[in-house]
Amino acid sequence: MARRISQSITPTTEDIKLLRGPFAPTKGGGDPVITALRKVLKDGVPTWLAKLSEEQELTQPRLDEIKSAVATRRQIIEVLPEGKAREDALAALDKAVTIVSEMDNELSGVAAFSGTNA
Repeated sequence: MARRISQSITPTTEDIKLLRGPFAPTKGGGDPVITALRKVLKDGVPTWLAKLSEEQELTQPRLDEIKSAVATRRQIIEVLPEGKAREDALAALDKAVTIVSEMDNELSGVAAFSGTNA
């Protein structure tokens, strides 16, 4: 028979409560962390973007707002586990960055040749 050495601690009721707290079953959409995450995602998007149409013009400050929104969303999405949802979301952000960069370059080219800031 082999010897067995054991060292342990018995948690109190308060210890158990504090240890389980962060991992308690979520409260669905009412979970405060999920609510805060939704708020960050929503607040990071320019309000005017939902109504953007082909009749409107984008200025440099508006392109900067989109860049900022992409950066905020990317920070959140990149911490998600590998998978299709994460890949699709990052790919969509990459496409948005590409379009904004193209528009940004075109605006910069116009400003350089016109002598004004477009």
